[in-house]
Amino acid sequence: MLDPTTARRYGLGMTRGTQIPAAVLSCVLLAGCAGPTPNAGRRQDASRAGAAVAPEGGDGTNPTTASAASGALPKFSRYRAMEIIRKLSVDIGVRVRTTSNETKGARYIARRFEALGYDVRIQRFQVDGGKSRNVIATRPDAIRFPFVLGGHMDSVPDSPGANDNASGVAVVLEMARLVRDRRQGRFFKFVAFGSEEYGKNGRHHIGSEVMVNRMTDRGRRRTPGMLSVDMIADGRPLIAGYSGFASDVVARDVYTKLKRAGISMTFRVLCDCSDHGPFERRGIPAAFLWSGDEPNYHDPSDVPGNLSRKDLVRTGRGVRAFVSSFRERLIRRYRRH
Repeated sequence: MLDPTTARRYGLGMTRGTQIPAAVLSCVLLAGCAGPTPNAGRRQDASRAGAAVAPEGGDGTNPTTASAASGALPKFSRYRAMEIIRKLSVDIGVRVRTTSNETKGARYIARRFEALGYDVRIQRFQVDGGKSRNVIATRPDAIRFPFVLGGHMDSVPDSPGANDNASGVAVVLEMARLVRDRRQGRFFKFVAFGSEEYGKNGRHHIGSEVMVNRMTDRGRRRTPGMLSVDMIADGRPLIAGYSGFASDVVARDVYTKLKRAGISMTFRVLCDCSDHGPFERRGIPAAFLWSGDEPNYHDPSDVPGNLSRKDLVRTGRGVRAFVSSFRERLIRRYRRH
């Protein structure tokens, strides 16, 4: 997540040349700113190098047997989520956009998706005189224009980015595991975005902007919505919101369904400071899930030991509740907005 000083204080992140609508600004200030198992995945990337994926059953449990019998999704695994966070923030480390470590992170994430049976596509783009990429995963039987569930994989210079945003990537990967052989899995496109943080060109959330811009007009009209999971493991209550550029239907749904799941929630009109922003700006209903400002933000101290495992599990449990609710009728509802 990225937000300059003003955004950190008021919840109003700005890209150069962008403006927050007056109604949104007023609102924020008045509020005090307060099926089947898929086939093996086919990665469309020439390079197969990268970190190996830890065994699926690393915590000694069977992730699917009990829940398959009941029709419910498996439980969110803190063990697996922390494994992902440690890999990205400790073993790989600082992941500034266009650097070799961002590439290593992308390869690791792609391998995790592949191990779950997803088709994986690498979407490359040029920025800051180098190359960055998005990692995009869908089931072979996915609907043509799925809901986008994503989080950014890069970090700022000198920060390992455990909470910002290895935590969000871990939740996204866990959701992919939970629905890999469930009917809900057909409705999702899972994305690890590159180049969300500010770079040399003074711009941010480049990866998500590229993804939206490369969609066809029909693709943008038919994409039901998007949820950005960004910096979600150190703070309460959990914050759901949007930036006021498109419908709030997804953001309100996230808030309502997580609250019903027993998660302490608040709803806000938030900054254009995560990967939901480019989707909203092109008319796609999008939401931003965030645990709020915290002392290790964009700092070398953003390491696994300084995030809250309880807050990580809280968010994982909440997003699981949201993902569990997906049916054809919900996709149709989102597309009407």
